[in-house]
Amino acid sequence: MSLERLKAMRSLLKSEMEKSETFSLVLEKIGTKLEEINTNLLSLEADVKVERWRSSPFSDHIRHTIAPISAVLRVFVTVQELERSLLSCKDVLGYVSDVKRLEEALKLLSSSCVLALDWLKDTIQFLSEHGMPEDHPCGLRFKTSIKLLEELQMTEARAYLRGGSLYIALENLETEFEWILEDEEVLSESNMRKLKTIIKRLDAHCVPSYIKIRTRVIQKRFENGYLHKTITEDDNVQDTEGDIDQWRLDMEKALKEIYEFESKLCYEVFEDFGEEHDVPLRCFGAIASNSGLLQLLRFGSRISKCKKSPPKLLKLLDCFSTMDNIRTEFNRLFKGELCSGIRRETRELISNLVNGVCEIFWELPCQVELQRPNNPPLDGGVPKLVSVVTEYCNKLLGDKNKPVLSKILEIDLGWKKEKYQEEILIGHIYNILREIALNLDAWSSSKKETALSYIFMMNNHSHFCGLRDTHLGKMMGESWLNAHEQYRDYYAALYVKESWGKLLSLLTIKSQPARRKRARESIKRTLQDFANGFDEIYTKQSDWVVEDERLRWKICQAMVRTVVPRYKSYLQSYIMLLVEEDPMRPGNDLSYTPKGLEMKLKTMFQSKEETEKTYKCSHFVNKVMDLEVTQNSHLTFEAI
Repeated sequence: MSLERLKAMRSLLKSEMEKSETFSLVLEKIGTKLEEINTNLLSLEADVKVERWRSSPFSDHIRHTIAPISAVLRVFVTVQELERSLLSCKDVLGYVSDVKRLEEALKLLSSSCVLALDWLKDTIQFLSEHGMPEDHPCGLRFKTSIKLLEELQMTEARAYLRGGSLYIALENLETEFEWILEDEEVLSESNMRKLKTIIKRLDAHCVPSYIKIRTRVIQKRFENGYLHKTITEDDNVQDTEGDIDQWRLDMEKALKEIYEFESKLCYEVFEDFGEEHDVPLRCFGAIASNSGLLQLLRFGSRISKCKKSPPKLLKLLDCFSTMDNIRTEFNRLFKGELCSGIRRETRELISNLVNGVCEIFWELPCQVELQRPNNPPLDGGVPKLVSVVTEYCNKLLGDKNKPVLSKILEIDLGWKKEKYQEEILIGHIYNILREIALNLDAWSSSKKETALSYIFMMNNHSHFCGLRDTHLGKMMGESWLNAHEQYRDYYAALYVKESWGKLLSLLTIKSQPARRKRARESIKRTLQDFANGFDEIYTKQSDWVVEDERLRWKICQAMVRTVVPRYKSYLQSYIMLLVEEDPMRPGNDLSYTPKGLEMKLKTMFQSKEETEKTYKCSHFVNKVMDLEVTQNSHLTFEAI
C-alpha cells in the first residue's frame, strides 16, 4: 500500500509542475504584451502632444526644420550605398568614378548637416522663447537630432582618416597606380588609360608618388646589372680597364634604354597637365637626379682622375667618344632647372676627361725618355718599349682614336685661347719617335759586344721598316721608311764584317813551306783555329735573335756568301797536301766541310728547335762528305 501511495503522490506532483510551467509562460506573454501596450501608450501620448503642437502657431517652424534633416538622411543613405559599391567594384575606371561620387556625396553630407543644424538650433531657440517646455518631446527629439547631425557632419573627415572609406579607397588607387607604373608594359593603351584616369582623380598629389615609384623602378634595373657596382660611391677603382669598358656600356644603356624611355613616359602620362606647369620635365628631372645617373657621372669622373698611364689614355678616349656620341640626346633629355645638377656633373666629367687625356698625351715623350736607364734586351732583339710605343702611336693615329684625340686637343687649346692644327698632333708623335731613337742610341752604346750592338740596331731599324702599311708609317712618309731600310742594311753589313772579318783573316793563302810536313801541320793548325773560332762565335751568338724572318734569311745568306767561299778557296789551295798525308781519309782532321759550314751558318738566329733540326741535317751532310772522300782518294773542290 505504501508503494501505491508513493506512486500516486508522484503523479500528482508531476501534474502540478506541468500546470505551473504553463502558467509561467502565460504570465511571461502577458508581461511582454503589457510592455508593448505601455510603449504604444507613451508613443501615442507623444504623438498627441506633437499633434497638439502641429495645430499650434509654431508648426511651420517645426516642419521647415524637419525637411533639411530628411535631406541629410537621404544623402547619408547615398554615402552608404557608394561605400558598399566600392567594396565590390573590380574595374579601375568604375572604381575611380565611385570614389569621385563618394567624395561629392560626403561634401554634400557635410554641407547639408551644417544647414540642418543651423535650422534646428534656430527652431529650438524660437520654440523655447515662445513657451515650449524643456521636457517637451519635440525639444528632446530636436536635441537628439543635433547630436546625430553633429556626428554625421564628421563623416567626411573620418572618411579621410586611417581606416576611413575614402582613405582606403585612395590607398587602393595609389596601390593600383604603383602596380601600373611598375608594369613592364606601362606604355600599353590599357595601362595609360588607367593611369590618366587615376591621375585625374589624384591630381597633383600623384606627382611625388610617380617620381618615387619610377625612381625605384630604375634603381632596380641598375641593381640587376653592373650599374649597381658603378654607382656605388665607396667602390675603389682597381681594374681600371674593366671598369671603364663597363662604365661606357652602362652609360649608353642608361641613356638609350632607360632615360629615353622615362622621358617619353613622363610626357605621355602628364600631357594633360598643360605646358605652363612643366610637370613632365620636373618629374623626369627628379627621377633622373635621384635614380643613379649622378652617381654614374661621378664614377666616370673618379675613373678619369685615377692613376695616369699611357694605356689609360686609350680608355679615356673611349670614354670621351661615348659621351660625345650621346651628347645630342643628352642635351635634349636633361634640360630644365631640376637637371642642372646632371648638366654640371656632365661638364665636370668632360673637363676631367679632356684634362686626363691631355696630361697623359703631352707627357708621352717624357715617359719614353724615363725608360732610357733601363737595360735593353740581352739577345739584341727589339725592346718591348719600342714595339709597345709604336703600336700605341698606331692606335692613336687610327681612324677610331685620331678624330677623338684631335677634338680633345682642340677643346683643350680652345680653353687656353689657342688654335689647334693637325701639325701639333703629328709633331708630338714625331717627338715620341725621336725619344725612342735617342733611347736606341744609348742602349746600343751600352752593348759590350760591338757585333751585338749592330744586331740590336739592325733589328730595331727593321722593326721601323715594318711600319710601312700602318698609320704611323704613312704619317712619317716614304723617306723616313727608306732611311730605316738603309740603316738596317748598313748595320747588317757592319755585323758581318765585325763578326767574321778577324776569323776570315786566318784563311790567308801563303806560299807553301819548303818542307811538306811543316806545311801540312800549318794548314791543319789553321783549319783547327778557324773551327775553334767559328765554334766560339757560333756559341756566343746562339742566343742572339733576328726577329724578322726575311731579315734573318738575308743575313744568313750574307754570312754564307762571306765565309763559305773563303773557306772553299783555302781548302782548294792546300787540298793536295792533305791528300798526300792520308790518301784514304784526306779530310780526317777537317772539322767542317764547306757544305756543313754553310748549313750551320743558316741555323744562326733561329729558335732552339729550328737550330737543333738544322744541326742534325748539317752533321749528316758532314758524314756524307767524309764517306765520299774515303771512297775517292782525290778530294776535289766540287766535292767539297
